[in-house]
Amino acid sequence: MKTGNFVIYFLGAMLLVNGLPRLASGGEIYSYVDEDGVLNYTDRQPINRSRFKVEPATEQDIVNQAVRIYQFVDSKGVIHITDQPKDSRYQLIYQGSVSIPLFSTELDIAPSAPIHQKYDHYNPLIQDVATRTQLEPALLHAVIQIESAYNSNAISPKGAVGLMQLMPATAKRFGVTDRTDATTNVYGGALYLRHLLELFDGDMNLALAGYNAGENAVKRYGNEIPPYRETKNYVKKVMRLYDTYRDHM
Repeated sequence: MKTGNFVIYFLGAMLLVNGLPRLASGGEIYSYVDEDGVLNYTDRQPINRSRFKVEPATEQDIVNQAVRIYQFVDSKGVIHITDQPKDSRYQLIYQGSVSIPLFSTELDIAPSAPIHQKYDHYNPLIQDVATRTQLEPALLHAVIQIESAYNSNAISPKGAVGLMQLMPATAKRFGVTDRTDATTNVYGGALYLRHLLELFDGDMNLALAGYNAGENAVKRYGNEIPPYRETKNYVKKVMRLYDTYRDHM
């Protein structure tokens, strides 16, 4: 899709056209340029890519434009839309002419979360554990970076140990006898994450909140992220890194 005002005007209009998806709550649409140079849009914010906030302008014009729009929904439920599909996953969802009201926009560039220097060292282990526990490697990388900065000997003031910062009770619960052993530590932490995802019906935010604050804390607050600053920040940081690692892989 060509850059310029038409792109933004059309995306704003998509929120109004019958039969087309509402991309995001609050009028937020995210864009990125893929490896083929095609400008794509999604309803969830990609890391280190542009975010367009679409709002009606004070004065509106109407632009009539012939369009052909394609969409696919990935395994995470993220909607991707383009007028230049690069593979068979995209399906035609709209063809014809649209009358497009002009929209004003604000552009915000999200900062990139850094890939840790020990990523390559631990990636084979993490890939193996992720396969065995049916988790995404990107999620394990993100948790490990936030929990221990990839330090297998890390010990927290509260007594959590290892790459995934296992507490004694958690380690015992999931069969980890040596919390400083990288393999068993990551496997035990992954099993706990898998348990939390199943407990909270696949909600990654709640699973991460449970990993940080304990699953009972999440339950106490009605299956919502507990109102602890540490936990809220933890979830945001891990999710930001999760997106970074998912894009990296």
